Amino acid sequence: MAITTAGYDGTIDEVQLADMLHRYSVEGPDDLKATTQPGDRIVAIGNGTALGPGTVDVCTNLPTIQFAAATGTRWDLVVLRRDWQPPGGVSEIKIIEGGSVKGYPTVGTALNQWNRRPGIMDDQPLYLQEVNGTLLGARIDLRCWAGHGGLVAESEEAKTYLEVLGAELRVGTKNYQYVRGDNGVPGWVIEGEPTSHTPVSATGWSVTGDITSEPAGSKRRITIDVNVKRTGPAFTLGYEEWEFLIPLIPVAVRSTIPPVKYLPIIITGGGNHINAAATVNPNGSLTIRSTSGSYGFTTNALFTINLSYFI
Repeated sequence: MAITTAGYDGTIDEVQLADMLHRYSVEGPDDLKATTQPGDRIVAIGNGTALGPGTVDVCTNLPTIQFAAATGTRWDLVVLRRDWQPPGGVSEIKIIEGGSVKGYPTVGTALNQWNRRPGIMDDQPLYLQEVNGTLLGARIDLRCWAGHGGLVAESEEAKTYLEVLGAELRVGTKNYQYVRGDNGVPGWVIEGEPTSHTPVSATGWSVTGDITSEPAGSKRRITIDVNVKRTGPAFTLGYEEWEFLIPLIPVAVRSTIPPVKYLPIIITGGGNHINAAATVNPNGSLTIRSTSGSYGFTTNALFTINLSYFI
């Protein structure tokens, strides 16, 4: 086992510096602003300062860029490309041609792809530009501005290249946070608004319904309203030991409080009508047991879990 550290005595290389200072922004509201020019699909990118992974670019008198004509509709990405390759590295405005659907082009290492390799070659998105035949169409501003405590962007589409855990981004009146979501998978959430989470199932079971999280003062209220149905073979449900069924609750909305025990449930369907008790554990798992003797838990039998708690 070893820990390799950059930043102590000695030097750090370009890749290490880009990783340590991995951010994108422009400084002023008009920095690197795009304006359409006379001529065939010509756009000027204005003066200004842009910050990227371990770099600062002061841009003055940039050459205009020209988009190729499209067959039908095409969405191109305008980027500030940083190439760390010797001698010295080069930053320049580039157009990466995309597809007919609005969105970012393919990520890759080729020059005609969206490069995302800080310290080697990396593209900072500035605009998505629609090209309709020989004419320019809509333009989506992807620039963002960084300050103490977060980022500000002009469009929702900017979230795509700002996906770093812990990022906070304001677009219009919405405050976004990039956080760990269901089962540890990161995603954007809107601060102060309810979020929906997918129940976790397991082989032999079907789980339908909702798990929601909503603000409640300094905490969040988690509400579970799900149906749990047996799709696998029948088994015997005892009354002395708790039977593990499914993981149920995703990581993002699990509670650290002691387990919620003895929730009354009624198992119906598949020839069943059984009184039982359920326990939801701090690790998110669901266990049940019969309250009056052993019963056969048959295929297609189901029950409902209704529960609310705070985290």
